[in-house]
Amino acid sequence: MLERVRGSYADPAKAQQYGLAALLIATAAFVVIGIGNAVDPPEPGTVYKKEGAVGILLVLGQTLPLAIALRYPLTALVVIIASFMAHTGLNHDVIWVVQFAAAISFFMAITRGGNRQSFLALLLVYLGIVVSFGIFREVDKVGNVLVQMLLFGGLWIIGNLFRTRRIRLESTEQVVAVLEAERDRLAREAVLDERARIARDLHDIIGHTLNLIVVQAGGARAVFKSKPDQALESLNSIETTARESLSDMERMLGILRPPEAEAAPYGPQPGLGQVDRLAEQFTDAGLPVEVSVAGEPHKLPTSLDLSAYRIVQEALTNALKHAGPARARVAISYLADKLELDIVDDGQGSGDHGHDAGGGRGLIGMRERVSLFGGELNVGPAAEGGFHVHASLPLEESR
Repeated sequence: MLERVRGSYADPAKAQQYGLAALLIATAAFVVIGIGNAVDPPEPGTVYKKEGAVGILLVLGQTLPLAIALRYPLTALVVIIASFMAHTGLNHDVIWVVQFAAAISFFMAITRGGNRQSFLALLLVYLGIVVSFGIFREVDKVGNVLVQMLLFGGLWIIGNLFRTRRIRLESTEQVVAVLEAERDRLAREAVLDERARIARDLHDIIGHTLNLIVVQAGGARAVFKSKPDQALESLNSIETTARESLSDMERMLGILRPPEAEAAPYGPQPGLGQVDRLAEQFTDAGLPVEVSVAGEPHKLPTSLDLSAYRIVQEALTNALKHAGPARARVAISYLADKLELDIVDDGQGSGDHGHDAGGGRGLIGMRERVSLFGGELNVGPAAEGGFHVHASLPLEESR
């Protein structure tokens, strides 16, 4: 839409170049014609007469300033009118091209300035008309003054209409420029938000899965000779976990596929309803997890349900990585106005190097998820030992 609006106007830089080129050509033509009429009049002794050096200089003063009219229109008009009054005051013949030069510079002074410059240009031209045709000329003073005033008065009205249109176009272009800048800013913010979300989801999916696989593979290797059945069970758990992670990865990558690509049949997004299965995975990996639910479970918004699941998943992953031999407890509380999550382990890894202390990606991801819903996140050593993650997610803001 913005491109169509901007495309409806001419390129200002190109229009400026064309205007300057046309003005220089007109100036050159007026100078040549004016000097030609002054030096070699078409009918000597009738309308024109030969001019001397002063006359030629005044002709240049009435035509040459047109070259600067595009940038300094009022200055050019002042020089042309002053030269014209001096020319007629010295009883020289009027060169016909002067009126064109005066009209062009007058029109530019109106269209390229404000109201003050427009009225000043009109007063300047009327002063030149009255002095040149009403005082210095000896024949048909009133008729010449009225005709010239009507001509330049009409030109003044037309010029003001053009100036009003120019101001309107410039205002429209400014609005378009502001809208384009705002659109670009929103697009950049959307890209950054999407990158942060993808990074967060990648960490949740890959980090969780790889930690489970590492722990289970280590356990399988340790008991491979003495307890092959247990090692096989760990390998089966690794396969199941990897398949689920692959499914989550495919779902997330599907967002990046073009709309015309054929959508794959993905499963539903995980939520708190799958926490029991998540607890089984961690239990199989060596971190026994107990899940308790308080309050009446009810349907949550999809985004809130997914975020709550990821918070529990990340907290248990951290416990598996850092708590050492430990047990964990997940408490889910459905309250009237909020959802509360408590993930506690009784391990010994809650020091400076435990649980991504210092703001690792795991805690950053949890904080981002909680902040999306205006909630609160508290992490730190538990009172009875181990580590405690508490998340409070308001329900009203998410609905």
